Amino acid sequence: MIVLAFVAFGIFGGDSEDDTASAAEVTTTEAPAAAVTTTKSAAEVSASQAASSSRTAAAAAAAAAEAEKRRQAEAARLDPNTYETLGERDFALLTKNPDSFVGRKITVYGIVMQADAATGNKQFLARTAAEPMGASYNYDQTTLITTQDPSIIANIVEDDFVTMHVEVSGSYTYDTKIGGSNTVPEFKVNIINVTG
Repeated sequence: MIVLAFVAFGIFGGDSEDDTASAAEVTTTEAPAAAVTTTKSAAEVSASQAASSSRTAAAAAAAAAEAEKRRQAEAARLDPNTYETLGERDFALLTKNPDSFVGRKITVYGIVMQADAATGNKQFLARTAAEPMGASYNYDQTTLITTQDPSIIANIVEDDFVTMHVEVSGSYTYDTKIGGSNTVPEFKVNIINVTG
């Protein structure tokens, strides 16, 4: 009897043990990673705001400085005292090699030789010199006079005697009426006065 009980226990009890072991197995799953949040201290926030304000102030200061620089340049452009007077020899050197004088601000005198529909409303041709001449034939250097603002030369007509405050632009080559070409100095006029 006892032997039979052990045999029965061995047959039926073994399966139960395996079931228990299976039931006891632990299933594990990975928990999702916790979200990482970064918080800044009050000092860090304050420092960040200060840096941003500093950049804004620096940009505003740079813009103001640039605006002031432009204002001063414009004031100088419209001030006849900021233009140099060339002697006859220096003017001859300029007409010989206008490109070496680019950007120079000078005062020149002349007589308008062509200001019509062919030249347009932003330029005209003049004969010029470094100083005022007594007669029109004494102005012997042909020069192209240009402007960005047509209103500056709107009242200029052929045969006007003029005093001009100009910036040297360099040399300019244009076609003549007889089919040739001519290379002359080019001046950008900023101030012009009719003197006769």
